[in-house]
Amino acid sequence: MGFRDFVGHALLDNDKLHFDNAPDTTPRITQEEAWLVTLSAPLSAFNGDHVDAVATGKDDEGLREGIEQVWGVGDRASFEEKARWLVEEGQRDTYASAWRAIAAVDDAVQTTHPLVRMLVEGTFPAFFQIKARKSLDYKALSAQSGLSFTDVSQVVTQSRSWVDELRKHFKVAPAQITSLVAWDAVRLVSLSRWAVQLGFIDRAEFAGFAGGLKQQVQQAYADWPQVSAAYIAGGLIWRYSDEREEHLLRTNRMLLKDARSPYRTTAFR
Repeated sequence: MGFRDFVGHALLDNDKLHFDNAPDTTPRITQEEAWLVTLSAPLSAFNGDHVDAVATGKDDEGLREGIEQVWGVGDRASFEEKARWLVEEGQRDTYASAWRAIAAVDDAVQTTHPLVRMLVEGTFPAFFQIKARKSLDYKALSAQSGLSFTDVSQVVTQSRSWVDELRKHFKVAPAQITSLVAWDAVRLVSLSRWAVQLGFIDRAEFAGFAGGLKQQVQQAYADWPQVSAAYIAGGLIWRYSDEREEHLLRTNRMLLKDARSPYRTTAFR
């Protein structure tokens, strides 16, 4: 997966945020649609899609092929089935135990005296996992998450770097993220946008489908940076690689820094 993951990420056009430069040619975006499009921004930025419009800016043929391969969605019926799954189930609860294990390792780091931390980081990095061992039953975590033993072990072991990034750049500590509903909600809105563009649903139906997890998102998080942090966590638990970590962190940082970002122009509440 490593080399294929590297090639796939190298092909993404996500060095900057992409915006709709022809707003007069499409229906005006409503306030409700703008909020939902902003919710989808962590995935839009990652994919190189528009972050400020229902339309993605991608060509229909490539979009159709992509969601068919990744999501198994090729018509209205399959879209509705997948959207219903995201609202009712998704992966937020499945990945919760892995996220708690990651948070436990972070807690082990943060509660270690700074001098001891400096000493063991360079000589005995497994110290923190040993300290958090009560939360690191990898066999149980594998069964609960649906990930292989190797994959769940890897994502927990490698979590130090990206959890530190969430704290530094997003001002989010693991304890603040008690739900991974953003992982499902961001994908639900994105899938709904794709369904509109490909004609599986009408534009008038977009908010109804895309907003299926809006209330849960606003209850779970305080702001857009927490949405990004939870989405990044879910995305790296789902499929970890160094390349995926780099792209997720970088593209979500752009959402925080770019003056035109919907994170700057759309209120979370």
